[in-house]
Amino acid sequence: MKAKKKLFNYIETITTWSIDEHDMKLTLPLHIKLRYELYNATLAQQKVLFAKGEESDIRNYYKIVSTLETLSDLPVILVFDHLKSQDRERLIKKHIAFVVVEQYIYMPFALMQIDTKKITQTLKKVKELSPLADALLFGYLVEKIKSNLMISEVSTLVNQGIREVSNALTLLEQHGFLRVEKRGRKKIVSFEYSEEILNYFITKQRSPIKATFFTNSLIKDELIYSSFSALALHSTLVDNGIKTIAISAKNKKLLDSLEECFEEDATYKVEIWDRDPSLFSTKNSINPLYLLRLFKENEDERIAYAVDEIREKIKDKH
Repeated sequence: MKAKKKLFNYIETITTWSIDEHDMKLTLPLHIKLRYELYNATLAQQKVLFAKGEESDIRNYYKIVSTLETLSDLPVILVFDHLKSQDRERLIKKHIAFVVVEQYIYMPFALMQIDTKKITQTLKKVKELSPLADALLFGYLVEKIKSNLMISEVSTLVNQGIREVSNALTLLEQHGFLRVEKRGRKKIVSFEYSEEILNYFITKQRSPIKATFFTNSLIKDELIYSSFSALALHSTLVDNGIKTIAISAKNKKLLDSLEECFEEDATYKVEIWDRDPSLFSTKNSINPLYLLRLFKENEDERIAYAVDEIREKIKDKH
């Protein structure tokens, strides 16, 4: 009982999440029943199953977790009093949730990774992704940035400096979205796709649009369509309104050349983006993955249908 209380107190203190324990109603294999303590609980409104037991080889836990998740249909969190760093890394690579009491919390289903031994109460998930980190994650999700690329290669793909890209990758690594591994003198980026990462990109990050205005100015630059205009290009939706285009906030020369006007006089609605909207664009429009974020809270049935079309196409690619 003391061990369970210590575990719950530790998680509640670090995460500020509430934990409510429930009765266990599982038919378990004998070897698990004899060797493991199991706690069925709700963690921040998410039902989970804590499992504490001893195995001679860290790989034995893989099967234990798989068995328990199948039987309970819940995320399983392994509990340890002590865990070697190399074993911890193995569990992280397998995306297996675990807690080392008073030291470490790793819960990929909640997008959380906290090292409380090295940095007291350092919550790595608190810091929001920067626009560049968000763009790198986006590049991976649309399969333009591949695993096992060097940082310099990623830098070339997104046309950004190595230092800026390295800082952005560090932020993504802290969020648990990738790993930067040193192989000889090279630093290699390794991603692993998951539905949780896709949902995080769509629902948790801010819109890249900083501001909007209307213009009737002639634009000679190549246009990148956005919002409803882009949605019409990537779905069966018909857009008869003013065309919406996206321009990077860094493109000050173009933005300064555009005269603002009233909507009824406009040729274009202009979105000012915090990044380059043409990065990994398709069909002269923003990439359709961005549309899932831009229209995530839209309740119009026609738009919802068009967004669902795009979502299915993206899922099919993975």
